[in-house]
Amino acid sequence: MRKSIALLLIVSLLSVSVVFAAGTKESSSSDGKIHLRSYMQIEPTNSQYAGHNAIMAGFAEKYPDIIIDTEYASGEAFHQKFQAMAASKQMPDIFTVYGGARTAYITEAGLALDIGKEYLTDDIKNQYSSATWGTQGTNGEYWMIPPSLAVCHVVYSNDQLLEKLGLSFPATYEEWLAQVSVIRSAGYYPVSMGNKDPWVVNSWLLSLLVDRLGGPDWFMKAARGEGASFTDTPFVRSLQIIKEMTEKGMFSPGVNQMSNTEADQEFYQGKSVYLIDAGWRTSAMDKDLPSDLKESISMHVFPALQGEVTTNTSTATVSEGFGISASIKGTAKADAAWKFIQYYNGQEGASIRAQYGEVPTYKLDLSQVKMSTMQAKFASFQSEHEMGYVFDAVMGGEGVSMLNEDIQAMMLGNGDPSEIAADYETFVSKNDFNRL
Repeated sequence: MRKSIALLLIVSLLSVSVVFAAGTKESSSSDGKIHLRSYMQIEPTNSQYAGHNAIMAGFAEKYPDIIIDTEYASGEAFHQKFQAMAASKQMPDIFTVYGGARTAYITEAGLALDIGKEYLTDDIKNQYSSATWGTQGTNGEYWMIPPSLAVCHVVYSNDQLLEKLGLSFPATYEEWLAQVSVIRSAGYYPVSMGNKDPWVVNSWLLSLLVDRLGGPDWFMKAARGEGASFTDTPFVRSLQIIKEMTEKGMFSPGVNQMSNTEADQEFYQGKSVYLIDAGWRTSAMDKDLPSDLKESISMHVFPALQGEVTTNTSTATVSEGFGISASIKGTAKADAAWKFIQYYNGQEGASIRAQYGEVPTYKLDLSQVKMSTMQAKFASFQSEHEMGYVFDAVMGGEGVSMLNEDIQAMMLGNGDPSEIAADYETFVSKNDFNRL
């Protein structure tokens, strides 16, 4: 009898909970406001996302009739749950999406709205830097507006050391090689680069060389096997330059055993004249370096190469952005989601993010924004250099990992550029999604 009463009580309590939950849901959907669910790959408690938090607060104040209920996750945990959402077709209204293959399980499955067809106009696109509008969908779709660029190639120089050595930043690659003996004779290393992780040389150096010697059109043709291949001169010559830089003593000892942090510290401590790294390193520099050293650091790109087809370029890939679920296409929810995306990426959101140290893709007048020393230099750098593709943002991960291992071996004296190129082309022709 007591068990029956207890069971009845539990059922009654569950019924009340369901009714209450249903009542809450009904109330929230009949309050005259538009409610959106979002899933974002962001850590709002991390100080680097202070700008994001400020934008969310600003949007809520400007659009009180649009309520965004956000769930946050990061890293692989984000993707694992997102894949489960995709499999069950229980998609949020707004979500983090990448322009390439990283969230292909969403975009290639037709679960993300093509904002290029629904909302983007030439007028809107012209409000952003040209590098913003690289390839996203395989058929020309746009899933999101990238709020920023991940610049993957910068040559940082310590101008105090250059002046001490009677040098200036070289105009050509040959001039740079000629500086090696001068720098080493004075007891310094020419270039620091932390190549311990098997992706650095590809993202920070190979991508730039391929862009300079082949250009973006050739690269995409080689990626797709459309009248070009990775056995062609631009790719082989790029590998030869990396081999030559190593053999000529350009890099500090142990370049392949050195982490990013160790390479950065070597440069900060005045042991090397140059550092090859990514553009986002400026955030750490602003935070960690004394004012006199920050003032002494300049940002450049790789010097001019003989036979280059692009000049004065860097490389970059767009950051992830926010997409809209295809399931709400043509509804007031979709229009509300688009308002959020425009706010986040446009003038209002870009102004907020710039105040927190981010260089936005939106064409903002940064002279009107108070920026820290290195971030101001980074902003100027982006305005002065066109951006080519980042190799591993286009090519499949398995093949790139194999390529990076071969390049590391080559830098240790074991490997021929032509053979490495041929092996990579063979793998790509049979396995890379760009060819399939």
